[in-house]
Amino acid sequence: MVDEVQLKYRQQGFKHVTKVNDALRSFLDKVGNPKIKLEFEHVDRSLGRVLGANVLAHQFIPRNDRATVDGYALRSSDVQIASEAKPVVLRVVGRSNIHGICQAHIRPGQAVAVATGSSIPSGADAIVMVECTKILRAGEVAVLSPSAPSQNISRRGEDVRPGAIVLMRGRHIRPQDIGMLKALGVARIRVVRKPRIGIISTGDELTYSLTRNKPGKVVDINRPALAEMIRELGGVPMDLGLARDEESKILAVLREGVRSCNAVVVTAGSSVGERDLVPRCINRLGRPGMLVHGVAMRPAMPTGLAIVNGTPILSLPGLPVSAILGFRVFGRPLIARLLGTQETTYPLVKAVLKEQITKPLGFAAFMRVTLRRSRDGLVAEPLKVQRSSVLMSLVAANGIATIPEDVATIDAGQQIEAEVIGEITP
Repeated sequence: MVDEVQLKYRQQGFKHVTKVNDALRSFLDKVGNPKIKLEFEHVDRSLGRVLGANVLAHQFIPRNDRATVDGYALRSSDVQIASEAKPVVLRVVGRSNIHGICQAHIRPGQAVAVATGSSIPSGADAIVMVECTKILRAGEVAVLSPSAPSQNISRRGEDVRPGAIVLMRGRHIRPQDIGMLKALGVARIRVVRKPRIGIISTGDELTYSLTRNKPGKVVDINRPALAEMIRELGGVPMDLGLARDEESKILAVLREGVRSCNAVVVTAGSSVGERDLVPRCINRLGRPGMLVHGVAMRPAMPTGLAIVNGTPILSLPGLPVSAILGFRVFGRPLIARLLGTQETTYPLVKAVLKEQITKPLGFAAFMRVTLRRSRDGLVAEPLKVQRSSVLMSLVAANGIATIPEDVATIDAGQQIEAEVIGEITP
């Protein structure tokens, strides 16, 4: 590990930088466990929402024994010796339809035709598939294979029994969960109210859209990009607009965010230069103010983490790559904490590094890579340009490899772990 002199040299004016995990831990400790507010939502509109209360079953699913295949319900003891060479002939005494309860009763030597999902007649303990039978004449069927007790039968309550916890509080609702809720007859569920996350961009050079009449202006892409990330994570982005590089302007919009939102994300003005006004504005706004200012990570080193009057604030660098990656590291767990659920994560894969990568000791690096399939497995190729000013380093990447602080070099041919952020192609 590098010594303090080397670290200070690389800190570009920061008196202290905090390791990523230490920064996140101290931030979330101060955020604590906010009070979770619940609301009712119709099941049909609940996809992706966080469940606010356990869902218990109040009925059996299935409600009665039912067939899992098309075929014939019968007594397994009647067909123990059945084969294609010596079929067992049974008399068909009825048919079970899906829309009702079968009233037939099977006695020795009898069978009832069933369809997938239809109820099982009393007296039957097995079903033989229609493919293993042959119709001889009206009212008779030849069974060509034996059947074991309970074969091809879904028993009452096999899926769900009354009193069982079907869905646990804190889970993100998935399509299959909606299917289960429908099967249980649930119309509305209690979900966690989506946290309102304010988004602010600062800088005199920023504009909402690129026009020829405004030379020297830069289109603000942080707010729309972060807004979509917030939506994806289950929050409600609140666009608080652009703030000029004036303390009064920044203070006013920050104050509005703290007043009206559950958390605030502000980009640019986060470093230690004369025009980097955000940290001092946050400290003027309320207590405890900045908890962390400067994180040992590349990119997004000037990231700041703050709490103002109980409202968490992420102060992120202005360059889009830094803002996006900084939000991935700190925004994802923050929103999960506000929702009372587990952090949303992306799949992790192991891949062989195509080219050597190097970075400064003492800093965690978030390397953008292209993951490709090969005959021997996945290969990770670092993007040629990793600068935080080059948005294509994220656009062209389908993976992010986190290189820890105590590693300076990883040679080509070594295996790394990468988070998948896009489609992997051959």
